[in-house]
Amino acid sequence: MKYKIFTFLIFAISLSNIASAQQSEKERELSRVLTITANSLSKQMPMTLDTDTRLDSVATTGNQFIYNNTLVNYTAEQMDANQLDKFLKENVLNAICPNKDMEGFIELGVVMVYRYLGKNGNFITELSLDTKTCKTT
Repeated sequence: MKYKIFTFLIFAISLSNIASAQQSEKERELSRVLTITANSLSKQMPMTLDTDTRLDSVATTGNQFIYNNTLVNYTAEQMDANQLDKFLKENVLNAICPNKDMEGFIELGVVMVYRYLGKNGNFITELSLDTKTCKTT
């Protein structure tokens, strides 16, 4: 009897997960656009952005567009994540909203995620900007 109840619960949970995983037309279109963009950019990776930063890959999930970067001259342990966050907010995140090349992402309400690793592959920091906030600034 316990086995049947357990099996039923697993089945019910699976069905609810499938139902909640369905995308609306708008979400499906957003996923399509972000996937096409990520696939196109991925062909150019890795890409040197400046003397310290290499863009290794891009990815997408839901309404997020994720940039995976490496700081090629520093290990994670050499970096002060709080100082880097401050620099990135001023120089990367604040440049998104006024950037004409980002208008498509802003219209779609994409969350831009910037992840940084040290040259040793260890995580340093991650920052994000919900481009919906660009419309109010």
